[in-house]
Amino acid sequence: YKRLQLPEPETIGFRYPHQVSGGQLQRAMTAMAMACRPDLIVFDEPTTALDVTTQVEVLASIRSIVEDFNTAAIYVTHDLAVVAQMADRIMVLRHGQTVEEAGTRQMLAAPTQEYTRTLWAVRKLAKPEIEARDHLLIIDNVTAAYAGRVKVLVDVSIKVPRGRTVALVGESGSGKSTLARVVTGLLPAISGSISFDAQPLPLSLKQRSKDLLRRIQMIYQSPDSALNPRQTVEDIIARPLEFYLGLKGEQRDRRIGELMHMIEMDESFLDRLPGELSGGQKQRICIARALAANPELIICDEVTSALDQVVQEEILKLLIRLQSELGVSYIFITHDIATVRAIADEVVVMHQGKVVEHGSKTEILTSPQVAYT
Repeated sequence: YKRLQLPEPETIGFRYPHQVSGGQLQRAMTAMAMACRPDLIVFDEPTTALDVTTQVEVLASIRSIVEDFNTAAIYVTHDLAVVAQMADRIMVLRHGQTVEEAGTRQMLAAPTQEYTRTLWAVRKLAKPEIEARDHLLIIDNVTAAYAGRVKVLVDVSIKVPRGRTVALVGESGSGKSTLARVVTGLLPAISGSISFDAQPLPLSLKQRSKDLLRRIQMIYQSPDSALNPRQTVEDIIARPLEFYLGLKGEQRDRRIGELMHMIEMDESFLDRLPGELSGGQKQRICIARALAANPELIICDEVTSALDQVVQEEILKLLIRLQSELGVSYIFITHDIATVRAIADEVVVMHQGKVVEHGSKTEILTSPQVAYT
């Protein structure tokens, strides 16, 4: 525990998993793996769900203990930043075959294969900034807490322009996903106000009309958890069409076909179950389900974090195109700066339940005013 820089190493082993953070859990699992002094250890995406600052801490701890114990390590990842920090050599795989293998410095500087160059290039996607219009969503001094406990959001104020993307960034536990729950009404705020399209938005989900529920949709981080494994793609997309819009029969089927075209998937996928789809295809279906309600605001909660670099770029390009065509606004929760650069117009930085900085993408990425940012 000490070698992995876990807090209170004498007592942390007595805690249950839900009593420690995600980064601490990953270091505890590393301790379990290292306890028997293995010759080889395989790390399978251990930092995918962690924010940037926590990821750096966990990777530094893992690298240190692997070197101290002289253990060989295979590190499976789709994150190039992780590759640069951890690897001595890189092997690129595609369709079960080795595409390229070389030392890390050589591979990052001069890959020889087209597929590898494609992986490296996707991090350069950047959306041009567009001047803000009127504001669709205004969050004013919102405070929230779980079950009357310590406040997890404190006097949060954010404005989301119509047809634009506001990225929420910050480490795990900073309040990003909690704010998403407040906006959707899943967690009613205990003080403050929210207006939507210049009208007061009831803080509780139960007080909102069906039309208000329709106008704000959410896409979750894990499509495996968000999609019913027993429903076909057609059933999944049809449900909001029937519930919100009352579409049935030919009207419903025609709209399903239009939505499949919008997410660039063939209608032959409609009979498939989620388990028969790739990660990127599942996330596209989640996007189609959200779009089926004809929303004005979509909250995207880490929707690309579990996808490889190429699929990430495809999903981001899809979301940017849909925004251009439909005029929908996004609140985009992420801990990946490359994703912020790719999709955001404005950036909100959160820390310990508070907004510490809010500005245009260029301002935040090039000249942040706060040390935490």
